[in-house]
Amino acid sequence: MYRTQFRLAVTASVCALLSTACVSMPGVGVGVTAGTTGVAAEVKANPLPTGRLLLRGAYNFAEFSGEIESDGIEYEGDFTLSNAGAFADFAPFGGPFYLSGGAYIGKKEADLVATPANNVVIGGTTFTPAQVGSLLGTAEFNDVAPYAGIAFDNFARSIGGWSFNARAGVMFVGSADVNLVSANGLLSSDPALLTELREEIELIEEDAEDYKYFPVVTLGITRRF
Repeated sequence: MYRTQFRLAVTASVCALLSTACVSMPGVGVGVTAGTTGVAAEVKANPLPTGRLLLRGAYNFAEFSGEIESDGIEYEGDFTLSNAGAFADFAPFGGPFYLSGGAYIGKKEADLVATPANNVVIGGTTFTPAQVGSLLGTAEFNDVAPYAGIAFDNFARSIGGWSFNARAGVMFVGSADVNLVSANGLLSSDPALLTELREEIELIEEDAEDYKYFPVVTLGITRRF
């Protein structure tokens, strides 16, 4: 109780000296978030008594799967996000609403597998399932992905205890770098199939342009110390 009263007294004194609206003393906290980027652990600080600036560092991890169709071929895709992040949130009008910017740094990759059951066209040539075997590939996006978004976060207004945050924005992951090979097929090492696979890679990279802007929506809680 006395500790909280002391912090409030110091906060009021600092605000009076600065002749500005204050919401809390500068402080730090740790928290967790969950959303489209998976689960994340986060460290947060508000370095200014006004609470207009938040600085955040985080690590997030996510794995999810789905079917991806490209040039008439169905791929099973396993997507992995494993990233550290550094962000700054600024409240231009004060209060708990922020503009956010920063970057996600780390792995953003999809593993692709297709095992055709019927004849498929690769590049401009038709191949049988026996000739192709399985198509194995990866799609890798930029290691450094800028982020921009908006946020609600009442961390700066919490003298002690828990706070809530919600964020929405876009991670700019860039264009995909795709690799694709044939395995266990009669023509897996054949120059003709290898040539057509290079054309197939270009088509997959064109389709992957639809994913260069990754939506980020998260909810989280933070414990202030």
